[in-house]
Amino acid sequence: MLHSRFRFTLALSLFATCLAADSPNYQWPSPQYDTLEALLYEGRRGDGSNLASIQHPCRNRPDSNASIGGEWLRFAFHDMSTHDIDDGSGGLDGSLVYELDRPANFGNAFTRSVSDFEVYPNKYISRSDVIAVAAVFSVASCGGPIIPFRGGRIDAWQAGRMGTPEPQEDIATHTNIFKRAGFNAQEMIKMVACGHTMGSVRSSDFPAMVPPGPNPAVDRFINFDSTPEFDNLVVTEYLDGTTQNPLVIDANKTMVSDLRIFSMDSNDTMRSIASPDAFATECQNILERMINVVPHGVSLTQEITLLPAKVHDVQLTFERNKFVFKSSLRLLQPLDKKLNKDRKVTILWCDRYGDAQNCKGTTRTSIPSTTLQEDPDLSPMTKRQGYNFVNYNFIVPVDASLSISKFWFEVDEKDGKPATVYNNGGDGYVMDQDQLLFVPTLSRADARAITRRGGFSGSNDTFTKTYTIVAAVRDGSNPSRVYAEAHDFAIHKFPAPFNTTIDLKPNSSIPAMQGYSFYSASLDDEGFQLTLDIHSVGSDGKTYTEDFRQTAFLDNTPYYPPTAVTNTAKSPSPSWRLIDGWLTIRRSICGSLVAGLLLRTLL
Repeated sequence: MLHSRFRFTLALSLFATCLAADSPNYQWPSPQYDTLEALLYEGRRGDGSNLASIQHPCRNRPDSNASIGGEWLRFAFHDMSTHDIDDGSGGLDGSLVYELDRPANFGNAFTRSVSDFEVYPNKYISRSDVIAVAAVFSVASCGGPIIPFRGGRIDAWQAGRMGTPEPQEDIATHTNIFKRAGFNAQEMIKMVACGHTMGSVRSSDFPAMVPPGPNPAVDRFINFDSTPEFDNLVVTEYLDGTTQNPLVIDANKTMVSDLRIFSMDSNDTMRSIASPDAFATECQNILERMINVVPHGVSLTQEITLLPAKVHDVQLTFERNKFVFKSSLRLLQPLDKKLNKDRKVTILWCDRYGDAQNCKGTTRTSIPSTTLQEDPDLSPMTKRQGYNFVNYNFIVPVDASLSISKFWFEVDEKDGKPATVYNNGGDGYVMDQDQLLFVPTLSRADARAITRRGGFSGSNDTFTKTYTIVAAVRDGSNPSRVYAEAHDFAIHKFPAPFNTTIDLKPNSSIPAMQGYSFYSASLDDEGFQLTLDIHSVGSDGKTYTEDFRQTAFLDNTPYYPPTAVTNTAKSPSPSWRLIDGWLTIRRSICGSLVAGLLLRTLL
């Protein structure tokens, strides 16, 4: 339970954040932001694989009973701890995956974490971003503070310098290691305490400290404090003498590194973070600093905050010989309220060509093909804020000779109030081109070979997939070249990423349709997450691009028929008159959240 003073402090902090959020610092499309936001607040990548679900809600490993959150937080610290503030080298750069043969980085905790993270890096999310997100999940899922997250870390592809602290080292060595990384003695004490509120010492790593049980193959654990949650007991139990932390009370005084660190200033720092409020605040600050330690020259993004209304999975393509437009609108749903089944969500758009092009006189509309209310446990980051998601998915038939120039959404709650319009801050969601289209339902991914080889968590199935990629090119563009840049950063044991360029050639076996001809090519990949940037160089020299197209489903994507289209003989309202739905709902959400915290403070 949060104490009242911490609730009040948190409420004021959220109020300031919400005021700052009224500035429209996000505009669609923003591929890196959208991809990072999805991993952080949905917990998953594009094909639905969920990183958060490995650990959330505050899970132990089912086979070993080890704290996954404790392992993930420790992994981020060890990856960061080789930073040198003077020369700018090291930091949270993912190099730890190549450093597991070092004495400080041995054991199942590290190898299992590497296996957890393998499938999630891609063009816009680095391996080190995944490690940072995992640390944020571990704290939020187990009841700790929500750590602000920024993306944009750049991965190393080889081991970094030596220098991760080990428990047998003296206090001068530990102090110097933290100082080299940019943290003073008091900050070292806080970081160790915040890192050791979860997790444990295991018998297979330190058998002299934690004697094995009757079956040596089954690990025994002694936790750093008496609860698995992220709380202040690691501090209070140390101060009142009830701690069972092996790194404090072990008989071998060479190994009691926590005792040496905690007591180095006569326990002054530990007393200063003993209250629940102080512990939560100081841990939020020091752990945010920890995951933001990056090599010199790496610039992190703005803070990735939850988008109350998010447009995603936008695509013009062909499905079953029909030219279709696909898009989804994700809205927040308060956990303490029922979904409004009367709500009417409509997508509206304007033609790109013809007499009504660029919103001259006619707007076309359609209703969702499917509606999906998500599991509230997708991500601890969203659940901790009291929300889950509802997705309105649109698949509409489009006349290819008219196409689409831009689109927007109206949400009518049927409560007598004007509908909320989501229109990208007044500009509409603009379709930048329709000359080149990726066609997933004509593309394929076939498993060509399967090889069993030892992985980080037992025996992994790794395989080569042969991808057949199909793109549609609008007739008349007369491309001099159609090609794809293929990327896969999610490869077993993290070798150098897979990057290749392939040329797509005209495919006469697929009949031309609705003013488009088809091109195809094939390639092999052993990774887990192949993505494509497809390009067409027109006769005018202009290059058209389909960026960051996923290959997870391809021809296995479930088919939903398109819905009907309604034409309205009116132009859309001028953008300055439209309700800016993004800001409106954000103010509402922030206001509700802050008001709730303040109310609890007063009760």
